[in-house]
Amino acid sequence: MNFRSNMLKTAGRALFFAVLLAGADGAHADTIEAKCDAAAGSRYDATRNTAFAPVALEDIKIGAALSACRAAYNADRSPRMAFQLARALERAGQDLDAMKLYAEAAALGHTVAMVNYGAMLGKRGDPAAEFSHYKKAAELGDMLGAYNLAVAYRDGIGTDVNGAEAARWFDKAAASGDETAAFNLGVLLDDGSLIAEDNARAAAYYKLAAERGSIDAMINLGLMLESGEGITQDLTAAAGYFEQAADKGDSFGKLKIGLMQQSGTGIVRNIEQAVTRLVAAFEMRDVDLEVILRDQPEQLSADARLAIKQVLADQDLIEDADTAEIDPVTLGAIEKHYAAK
Repeated sequence: MNFRSNMLKTAGRALFFAVLLAGADGAHADTIEAKCDAAAGSRYDATRNTAFAPVALEDIKIGAALSACRAAYNADRSPRMAFQLARALERAGQDLDAMKLYAEAAALGHTVAMVNYGAMLGKRGDPAAEFSHYKKAAELGDMLGAYNLAVAYRDGIGTDVNGAEAARWFDKAAASGDETAAFNLGVLLDDGSLIAEDNARAAAYYKLAAERGSIDAMINLGLMLESGEGITQDLTAAAGYFEQAADKGDSFGKLKIGLMQQSGTGIVRNIEQAVTRLVAAFEMRDVDLEVILRDQPEQLSADARLAIKQVLADQDLIEDADTAEIDPVTLGAIEKHYAAK
């Protein structure tokens, strides 16, 4: 399969790879422990107080979280309070203090703390310890541990590269509901470099990840369906996945659905909407559209080329749009305008 970038080929180790809304969903933080739960609970923590919405690391409000979680930890040195105070400290950039508390919570059996402690050890140059913490957490049934262990086996972090083990642990994390793991397993099956290539299974995992909101999976499944690589070609379904990605703001999705719309391939032809999406992709500096305009203008219909030029003329970037030809002056105006953006 032709991937648009290395980003789509792999997703690496991560302490936290989802951004969720913070908040209490109407719950009341009447105790100091509850205030800490509301301020620093993690999506991946099986012991989390589910009366409150989880908070992504980058969304933790440092002052409130540190105040509540320090008080809660001092009152009740439970693994969860230690873990949540560690998260607040990490968010505040106090990594050494965070590590101490992650280690404390991990020693008390908190599996997500094991994962986070392992990741911090890896950042400090100890991949063997990183791997061992992921492995312990994963073997205790932790979803994030399973995901990070799979990445370690895939990338050789603290262990030898082992595609079969990477696939096994990605599968376990995917079965627990993780879309990133499902996407990565799809990539392994699609790529065929570490395990046997299996396009049908790759498509199934991409579909699972796409249904859970993975934009990269939408793109990769769309590309497979468009080309018919190892699966039945279905241009209408491909257009649907590209459109989903475009609607989520993905530039490559905008490019692909725009190209399909302007030609009527797998979708109703709509020049106006196609051009809107193609120009939006260009504004997001998608290099693929630059290549098409410069080297492969035949991929665009004459109507689409003329409409793109009309947009540029309306913006006073070129004088007129009398013909559909993407001439050097027009292309130069496009490149100059969007490079400045």
